[in-house]
Amino acid sequence: MKLDGKSIQAAIMHLVEEYRLDPYQVMEIIRAGIKSGFKKDFPEFRKAEIVVNVENDGTISIYKALTVVEEIEEEDTQILLADARKERKDIELGEQLLINITPQSMELSRIAAQAAAQTIKQGIKNIERERFYDKFQDKEGQLLKAKVIKVHTDSVILDIEGTTVVLPPESQIPNRPYEVGEEIFVFLKKISKEAGSITLEITQSSPDYVEAILKKIVPEFEEGIVTIEKIGRVAGKRTKILVASTDESIDPVGVFVGHKGDRINTVLSLLDGEKVDFIEDIDDPKELITRLLKPAQVESLEFKDNGKVTARVEESQKSLAIGRGACNIKLASQLSGYQIEVI
Repeated sequence: MKLDGKSIQAAIMHLVEEYRLDPYQVMEIIRAGIKSGFKKDFPEFRKAEIVVNVENDGTISIYKALTVVEEIEEEDTQILLADARKERKDIELGEQLLINITPQSMELSRIAAQAAAQTIKQGIKNIERERFYDKFQDKEGQLLKAKVIKVHTDSVILDIEGTTVVLPPESQIPNRPYEVGEEIFVFLKKISKEAGSITLEITQSSPDYVEAILKKIVPEFEEGIVTIEKIGRVAGKRTKILVASTDESIDPVGVFVGHKGDRINTVLSLLDGEKVDFIEDIDDPKELITRLLKPAQVESLEFKDNGKVTARVEESQKSLAIGRGACNIKLASQLSGYQIEVI
């Protein structure tokens, strides 16, 4: 692989255009690639600090960088002050002396060329990873619009702003059919940056997803006029939300439900028909539990010392109080803080 001016310039232009990279970033990647290939062909410089200079016309110069010291500890990277001043009279301790070691023929062997190419690929990958992180780091805790591009037996593959992201089974709404081409919303719970990879943790199954939807469609919630005190959710079945108002004259449930139910209908459509109940948060535990067990009608409640509550309902109301898969009683217990038993 011959490294002449034309080939270097062509490589720079190719990377700038194909990956939409900054020319300065590309130059850094090219330098790193040449350095990697050079050390493959010249193993005597493997431990040395190598500096690669690329001129505007693509001409390459390679230097060995030596730090000027009083006493040498690393021969590959250091030089005595007296020896350095033979090359440059005004050099001082701690400065670097560059020794030109550019080969007469700048041509890399096959193995060296492969090493250079691998370094360049890794450099591009690192830049794209950082670009990806920068793109999403400020969107943590927000709803993201996504398009379904593939549906597997377990996972759903999404396109989010040109990025392929996996929606795993545990983050999906249970029994919801996902179709290729449809547009959905997901909640970005977390963006993790680990060695070599960046992961977007997205979900449709958490209470956070419901809260984010409400922030989007209920301006009074975003403004702090009404608040969400607690959310309990059994994804795909039922969600119960305790709400409150900072203004006594405002009905928080009515605000969230919307005029003629327009807001709740939007929520239901995004939750694929999952049932959603808004309950005003109140201090009276008896009244709160009665409301939480709706749509069932509670006849009476018996509070016990161990944090348990027995709710008495008519036989015809039992299935409503307990709910499908016990989700109603489970959510009522979760939001009230009491262990509720229905008899």
